[in-house]
Amino acid sequence: MIKKVIIAAVSARPFVKAASMAGYDVVAIDVFADADTQRAASEVFKVSYADSGFEPRQFLEIIKQIDLKDVHGFVYGSGFEAQPELLQRVAEILPIIGNRPDVVKRIKRARDFFVLLDMLDIPHPEVSFKPLTNANGWLRKEDGGSGGTHVVSASSGELLAEGLYFQKATEGTPVSMLFVSDGKNIREIGFNQQWVSPIPEKPYRYGGIVGNADLQDSSKERLFHIAKKITNEVGLVGLNSLDAIVNEDNIWILEINPRLSSTFDLYQTPDVNLFDLHIQACQGTLNEFPMISKRSKARQVFYAPLDLKIPSHTQWPEWIADIPLPNSDIPKNQPVCTILADAEKAELACDLIKKRLKELCILLKI
Repeated sequence: MIKKVIIAAVSARPFVKAASMAGYDVVAIDVFADADTQRAASEVFKVSYADSGFEPRQFLEIIKQIDLKDVHGFVYGSGFEAQPELLQRVAEILPIIGNRPDVVKRIKRARDFFVLLDMLDIPHPEVSFKPLTNANGWLRKEDGGSGGTHVVSASSGELLAEGLYFQKATEGTPVSMLFVSDGKNIREIGFNQQWVSPIPEKPYRYGGIVGNADLQDSSKERLFHIAKKITNEVGLVGLNSLDAIVNEDNIWILEINPRLSSTFDLYQTPDVNLFDLHIQACQGTLNEFPMISKRSKARQVFYAPLDLKIPSHTQWPEWIADIPLPNSDIPKNQPVCTILADAEKAELACDLIKKRLKELCILLKI
């Protein structure tokens, strides 16, 4: 019998596609419900998303609409970091394949996470939960925020609402490590370098990322040992990602994403199915760890520079993913699609992204 899974994420496309390739019958819950996801899943439900979270009532109503009789489990990506209580509600209905809601809460609540790092003697940028006398060089962030849209410059004397915190801006290169864990042991999948796509009101908006980035071996080793320390303390399972700032020999940890990450897409290949690896690790074993490709894949989110209507006749290149449905209306500054590139080295993949960005603008007559 084909196993059925429900996969939920802000953008579930890479996970849905991998699960389908692994032989699963997939029901997707997704913010965009783009054409790629609809091709790979047997059912797709579009869910509203605002203030770093899904609309809880709507999300639970969607779960009620799904035939749960043969569902193997519930797999999740981004979207639950700021609302682990919604994940807990889902866990009361379905088996969760991934980290438990209490683990997500501990890792994504800043007060708990930075206390954990201090306890484990892991370096991180200075944080504050009190008003700043001088906010110069400080950022304001949100518990469970993702995509960089929640990060803004801090203001002196600003009172923090619940779920917000201040963090000292740190010079360096933003990097991440994708890894898999069985609750005790971890295996690295790849090291990545990301960049922003800023607009005035969102200076740290996520832009793109490249896999198999050219990091120093010493930095890779330190990131690995940090991820293992945290895993041993909280019992992380499945695929997770660790975000950090690297500056020469210095490393500062920013956060852990205890769920399927968009960097999944950088290492998924026809020969390596990371969805299978996630399932296996969540079951407590890393015995069948695959050979990860050393090629570099890059991904760039293309945001609408102005209000767009997607023509029904658009012929999308094969290097475009997260394709919007024909005649979609996309407001200015919202994601349109994702540009893909693949090369021998990270630098070459990034160069190819820049070239394809120009080609896409010509295609869409921008």
